Amino acid sequence: MLDLFFGTVMLGLGIAVRLSLFDFESGDYSFFLSTWMKECHEAGGFPYLGITPGVSDKSTINYGCMYQYIIVLLHYIGGNDLHLLKTVSVIFDMICAVTILRIAFLVTNGNVKKSLMALGAVMFLPTCVLNSGAWAQCDSVYTAFALLSIYHLMKGNNARFFIYLAISYSFKQQAIFIIPFAIILWLKGKVKIRYIFLFPVTFLLTLIPALVAGRDFNELLSIYLKQVTTYSRLSMNYPNIYCFVAEGLSKESRLMLISCGTVCCILLLGTMAYYVRDKAFEITFLYMVTLAVFTVMVSLFALPVMHERYGYIAELLLVAYGITSYKRMGICAVVQAISVITYSRFLFGSTVTALWPLAFINLAVILAIGYDLYDQMKKAEV
Repeated sequence: MLDLFFGTVMLGLGIAVRLSLFDFESGDYSFFLSTWMKECHEAGGFPYLGITPGVSDKSTINYGCMYQYIIVLLHYIGGNDLHLLKTVSVIFDMICAVTILRIAFLVTNGNVKKSLMALGAVMFLPTCVLNSGAWAQCDSVYTAFALLSIYHLMKGNNARFFIYLAISYSFKQQAIFIIPFAIILWLKGKVKIRYIFLFPVTFLLTLIPALVAGRDFNELLSIYLKQVTTYSRLSMNYPNIYCFVAEGLSKESRLMLISCGTVCCILLLGTMAYYVRDKAFEITFLYMVTLAVFTVMVSLFALPVMHERYGYIAELLLVAYGITSYKRMGICAVVQAISVITYSRFLFGSTVTALWPLAFINLAVILAIGYDLYDQMKKAEV
C-alpha cells in the first residue's frame, strides 16, 4: 500500500507541476500548433484529415497523420486549444513514467523501490516537464510507444516490439533512432526478423482514417521525406559535432555536409555492430538499456540537423540506467543539465549562446556510456 501511495503521489505532483505551466505559450504553439488547431476548427473536424497539407492555407500541418487524428479528436472535445494539447502530452508523460518503471523493474532485478523512484524521476524530469507543460510538444507521445517497444523487446516479445515501434514512427519519424539498437540485437539473436512485416502492416493501418477522409496514399507516405528537406542548418540547437563547423556556409555546402554526416553516422554505427556481432557475452537487461541509450546518443551526436528535443528517448531511458548506480545517476544528471540549457535557449531566450562547450560535455558523456557498455560486455563474457 505504501508503494502504491508513493507512486500515486509522484504522478499527482508531477501533473501539478505541469499544470502550473499550462498558460505558457511557446513559439512552436504560436506559429504551428495553434494554427493547426484553427485549421481543424475551420474545416469542421474530420474533413480536416482529407485536406492535403501545403496545397493551400487550409492545412499546413507537417506531422504524421496520427497526431492529426489527435487534433481532430480535440476539436470534438472542445475547450482551450493550448490546454487540450498539453493535456494529451501530460497523459503520455504518465505512460512514459509507468513504462520506465517497468523497464527499471527488469534492470534492477525486481527492485520495487528503485522502480518507483524511476517513475517519480520521470514525472519531475526537467525536460519532460518543460516539453509537455511549457512547450506543448508531443515528444512524450511517440516516446511512450518507443519505450513500450523497447520494454517488450527486453521481455522477448518481438511481435509487440515491431507493432509499438510502428505506432511510434507513425507519430514522429524520430522513432528511427531505435533502429540501430534493434539491428545490433538482431545480430545477437534477440530480434526475430520474421516479425518485421508487422511494422509496415501496422503503419499502413494507421493511414486508413486519412485515406477514408480523401488523402492520397503516396502523399501520406511522403510526409517524412518532406520533413527531411525542410531544414538545412547543420545544428538545430542540439550540442553535437556540427557546433564546431564554421557558420556562414552556403546552402549547397551545408547540404553536402548533411549528406556526408549521415553516411558517416551509418558507418560509425555499422562498425559498432560489426564489432559486437562476434563477441560472446550474456545480454542482460542493463546491457540492453545501455545499448539503447548509447546508440541513440551516438546518432544524435553524429547526425546533422538535430533538434534539442530529439534526445527525449535517451533522456528517459537514462533514468532506468541511472537508477542502478550513483555513477550512472551522475551521467543522467549531466545530460539533463545540458538539455535544460538547450531547452531554455528556445523557450525562454536564455543568454547561453555557444553550444560548443556543451558538445564537448556531450562527447564525454557518450564516451563514458560507451566504456560502461564495453565493461559490461567484458564482465559478461562466456
